[in-house]
Amino acid sequence: MELPALIFLIEMKSFVHRMILFGLIFSFIACDHATQKTKPCDYFSAGQEEAILRQIVLKTAKKPDANAGSPEAEAWYSEQVKAYNWHFAHEESGRLYYFVSRPAPSLYGKRIGLGGSFESPDRLRITSFKESFHTFKMKPEDLLQKGAILFEKLVNRQDLTQYEPGKKGKEEWIEFPDYLNYYDSTSQSWRMRSI
Repeated sequence: MELPALIFLIEMKSFVHRMILFGLIFSFIACDHATQKTKPCDYFSAGQEEAILRQIVLKTAKKPDANAGSPEAEAWYSEQVKAYNWHFAHEESGRLYYFVSRPAPSLYGKRIGLGGSFESPDRLRITSFKESFHTFKMKPEDLLQKGAILFEKLVNRQDLTQYEPGKKGKEEWIEFPDYLNYYDSTSQSWRMRSI
């Protein structure tokens, strides 16, 4: 190999290394400046986090066949709490925003994401609960990536309709709400619009 070509390759390798280092430093600084707290532990003690997650489960999980308050129902909800993951939390203007996931019927370990907000003056009880979106089932890594985007937009009160079915091409983001379904805050459940 000729000397000029060898020098060029060494300089290119050095340039690539500098660019990678610059990218890492930039992302570290950008993340450091965006120190927005997004972990549940930033807002709740371990006991409070468990109590609040249990209430989110009570409001979002499929209801058990057993009578409410029965030992069977309590055992069922305890299992549901273990299956849920609380990924993101943030407090803004007295409201606490959440993004959780739960297992979806799937052979491939897919999960469903749920995002919304509530108030909790004592950090133990949920009041004024709202589920803002319910995602399609996805692989956990895809759900976490898309969930982070949806959660940030939710916290910043940005419009999420562009992520509803049919609005992002073939890519699946939000399953509900859509043109047929909406969240009813009174019953705290998804309802079908009358057509």
